[in-house]
Amino acid sequence: MPVDMKQTIASAFAQMAQEKNVDKITVKDLVERCNISRQAFYYHFQDLLEVMEWSIRQLVQHAFQNSLNASDPQKAIEAFIRISMQHGDWLMCLLSSQRREQVERIFVDAMRSSIKMLISSQRPDLAFCYQDLEVALDFYAYGTAGVLFENCKRKDLDPKTLSVQLYRLINGQLL
Repeated sequence: MPVDMKQTIASAFAQMAQEKNVDKITVKDLVERCNISRQAFYYHFQDLLEVMEWSIRQLVQHAFQNSLNASDPQKAIEAFIRISMQHGDWLMCLLSSQRREQVERIFVDAMRSSIKMLISSQRPDLAFCYQDLEVALDFYAYGTAGVLFENCKRKDLDPKTLSVQLYRLINGQLL
């Protein structure tokens, strides 16, 4: 079975991020950890920021795939929460780096894309004015990302309770 080098590099980066400050990780460190050449690294990624971006997009895509298999919207939200909690330590390492702004933007963009695909797959008949859709996507992507960032580090978090709260908020039933 062929090795997925992108995943190997991203996994090594995630491990290193939990061992030392993300800002101190270099391409040299990463290629040594993966036992590959710099050329192999640059074949797959332009730089470390691209490794972070690819990793975050993979995380959100994995949560999105789980949410598509959910029986209802609340379970779809819960899938995102569970994935974020599973990777909470890694996300916190990224968010505590000097690249926090870029990490947040990447995560929000990935969330926005996933929400848009989720809406398209779950409600293909839904008619939206383009401008309304853009505002709604921004609202849900930024809101969801913010809630996930704030809560993914909590070890006592009950994903089911939070998913119920978010679902009620989305439906205008919480307040």
